[in-house]
Amino acid sequence: MGSLLKVCLLTAILASNVAFAENVWHTSTLAKVYPFGDGRLVITFNKDSESCLSTATPQKYHYAKVGENGVTQEGLDMMLATALAAGMSGKSVSINFDNSTEKCYINRLQIKF
Repeated sequence: MGSLLKVCLLTAILASNVAFAENVWHTSTLAKVYPFGDGRLVITFNKDSESCLSTATPQKYHYAKVGENGVTQEGLDMMLATALAAGMSGKSVSINFDNSTEKCYINRLQIKF
């Protein structure tokens, strides 16, 4: 449990920026954490970000995927663990995402205490 707790308490994952994309922050409680079989992760929020171009309803989809917006497999695994910890505790999370596509690719996620 000690190392899972350390993973869950990370306040920032990956610090790269994508050229020509604006990375913006969004904070809310989680509505859904939805892992796909191919390794992608979708996160939806109880309060949508106006900056995300996603057309999904009822909540906008924010994706995390290896190779998108600087995300590695280790980073994706840590974001999933952090999102699950936040969801189970009812805490808000803040994400940093690329708003240049409707996938709103996340590259950092932190729990708000």
